[in-house]
Amino acid sequence: MKFRLKKITSRRAFLIYIGVTILITVSSVYILSNLITDLTEKANEESAQRNFIKKQEFFLQEFSKFLEQENRIKHVLKISNLDNLASNLRVLSSVQNTNLLIADNWFQINDNKIQFGTDSVSDAVKKNAEDFIKKNKDQDHISVIIPQGKEWVWRIYFKLISKNTVVRYGYDINLKKLVDYFSTVDIKSTNNYAFIFDKSGRCIYHPESNFIGKNIYEISSTRAIDTIFPKKQDYVKRVTMSEYLKLDVIRFTKKLDLKNSCWFVCVNFPKNIINENTALIEKYSTWIYSITTVMLLLIFYLFSYANRRAYKEKGIAIKEKNRLLVENEKIIKEKALIQLQHLKEQINPHFLFNSLNSLYMLVGTDVKTAQKFTLNLSRIYRYLIDPPEKNIVSLKDELLFIEKYIFLQQTRFKEELFFSIKIEDEGALDKYLPYLAFQVVVENAIKHNRATHENPLTTQILVQKDQVIITNNLQKKTHSEPSTNFGLKYLTSIYNFYSRTNLTTSEKDGKFVCILPLISIHS
Repeated sequence: MKFRLKKITSRRAFLIYIGVTILITVSSVYILSNLITDLTEKANEESAQRNFIKKQEFFLQEFSKFLEQENRIKHVLKISNLDNLASNLRVLSSVQNTNLLIADNWFQINDNKIQFGTDSVSDAVKKNAEDFIKKNKDQDHISVIIPQGKEWVWRIYFKLISKNTVVRYGYDINLKKLVDYFSTVDIKSTNNYAFIFDKSGRCIYHPESNFIGKNIYEISSTRAIDTIFPKKQDYVKRVTMSEYLKLDVIRFTKKLDLKNSCWFVCVNFPKNIINENTALIEKYSTWIYSITTVMLLLIFYLFSYANRRAYKEKGIAIKEKNRLLVENEKIIKEKALIQLQHLKEQINPHFLFNSLNSLYMLVGTDVKTAQKFTLNLSRIYRYLIDPPEKNIVSLKDELLFIEKYIFLQQTRFKEELFFSIKIEDEGALDKYLPYLAFQVVVENAIKHNRATHENPLTTQILVQKDQVIITNNLQKKTHSEPSTNFGLKYLTSIYNFYSRTNLTTSEKDGKFVCILPLISIHS
């Protein structure tokens, strides 16, 4: 079976290739994006679950530290006798009282008077401790959250018996200070937060300290059913609205296995972080397959274009060649016309008549000046009747010409005209500018401005690195000859031919300024 290239690269076949490619790419993006999303969500949830377990263990470890006082009291009770027991317990209480989280502590030996770890205890606290012992005299262990003034405290109470000696010990932990404490020790938890509550729903710990002591079931979306765990796992996970962040979170609830307490810990992870991670992966996957699609389309397009180009290239080349020939011929004719017209413009009877008239006046008065005048006049006309082929001359030649032209004009007008030439950069002398550019600008200045002994016409030629600046003071004639602007049109035409557009003329601060850009021989 033979395949024809024309059929393979036909428009219809090309469109079929594009359609199939796009269909395959879109399907691949959809399927792979879903797979990646599922894997990412699973990985994020597993990461959240691991962090939840670490968080729960962290709280268990920290809260367990507050229960270690019971073991210390047991040890003191074991090594002490009835005579020194009170003093030893007082020392131990004083040491515990140095912990800023401890609001107050107290103990009672047998049924004696209750003693406190510090002397600065209010009567209200003393009365509260006495009532608490009377009420719970027979209890061995109590862990409870109670109000104390405007604050909430975690009260830990236990009773120990040894050698017919009964010691009742209790201490309160300020829950608001506990929040500040956890904010300093739990610095790694930047993408989650947790709160703790007891079986009645009383909030024990929350990063928002105003929530402490309140019913967590009322201030948050946590429900009592969240404390009932299935058989296969010891926690409950669900997506809910956070009372703290005001956005959806993934909430893990688990029992905090703390001695003598029935507490629960809730660890919350913002759901938008997980969604953002998934969205980024979807975004990058879409970019990859989009770029792949574009590359395939580009390959198909270039393949088709290469076949069509073979048929069009020859016709385009012939057409371009003809266009260049026509443009080249047009440029040559335009240059010839400009040269001819300019030659006619410069070799005019007025200039020659005025020059001969000045020469006549000099012959009888100043023979040396007359000789120099005649020599310069002949050189000027030799320069005028022999224009360069490319219509540009070196700056050095143009300066030599304009010096002779200025000499003739100054001989004629004497002190009515002042000319100066200043060269800032000698390297510019080897560059080029349009033929007779200086004569055009200087002649326009003389033609359109008044020149008298009182107010002479002053013209300056300043040669810089890449340009020549010609300036003259403005003393416009009241009735001047109508301007054809031929000179500036001529200069513009030459500069355009050499792709230069920075020829500028302006009138500013009583002066006429013409800037002639220099042309490099390599331009």
